[in-house]
Amino acid sequence: MKTQLSIQEKLWDLRRDHDYKLEEVATAVNVVPATISKYENKENKEYNIVTLNKLAEFYGVSLEWLVGNTEVRTSSLTDIDDLMLDDETIELLKSGRFNNRLFCEIIKHPDFIKLMTDTEIYVDGIATMQIKNMNDWLDAIRLQIIQQKNPDANDLYLKVLESSHIQEEEYFFHTIHSDWDNIIRTIRENHEHAAESAPIERPMSNDKKVQRFLQTLKFKSNPIEEFWHFFCDEMQIPFDHISVAEHKVMKDVFKRSKLLKALPNRKKSKK
Repeated sequence: MKTQLSIQEKLWDLRRDHDYKLEEVATAVNVVPATISKYENKENKEYNIVTLNKLAEFYGVSLEWLVGNTEVRTSSLTDIDDLMLDDETIELLKSGRFNNRLFCEIIKHPDFIKLMTDTEIYVDGIATMQIKNMNDWLDAIRLQIIQQKNPDANDLYLKVLESSHIQEEEYFFHTIHSDWDNIIRTIRENHEHAAESAPIERPMSNDKKVQRFLQTLKFKSNPIEEFWHFFCDEMQIPFDHISVAEHKVMKDVFKRSKLLKALPNRKKSKK
């Protein structure tokens, strides 16, 4: 998931997005340009709340968003009652029991409205009567053909009419599942290159790379030691920060590997 931007990053982005110069922003909020530059510096930790409030008003964003207290970028005059959320839902949203940022991404997805519409049609039975009427019409046509033509039970046209029946639950479950698939797939793709997301391919998942390395171990003086180095590099573990006890434990574990046992230990073979 993407991490929240710092105050410095937000201020720098806002000025860049509006194509303002330091002097223009400084004049607007009645400070010197050096103050704006300081506020945008990632090392800065000190802010004047009055100046921050002026900057928020100047850029048209909420102060709460600027200081990181909310994900809502602009101040909203919408009353909570207008959202038609019950108390239990509001408490759930405030509880932190699930990822609210991911929830926001889901409901902002272009296919979310389709998901809700398809769900509402099924839950409220809006299409139930129309589907029943369509199936009844197909049955009537099928019965008419049987009475007039007396075809074989496996007649192609009879089978087509029979298979044309719509199973309401099956149809809507498939449709709703497809809506969810599109939403989740898109969000996952958007997160693939985020630094905070787990990589799609884990460092040790490349079997060919591991096999090639195992082949080179045949010519190493201490295969266990070499493999331990390789393992740490692949898993991004700082080798120099591992204690002596931890080194010993992991080496003892690797000594149980049948693959590593099969390799010659040239260190031992020296006389």
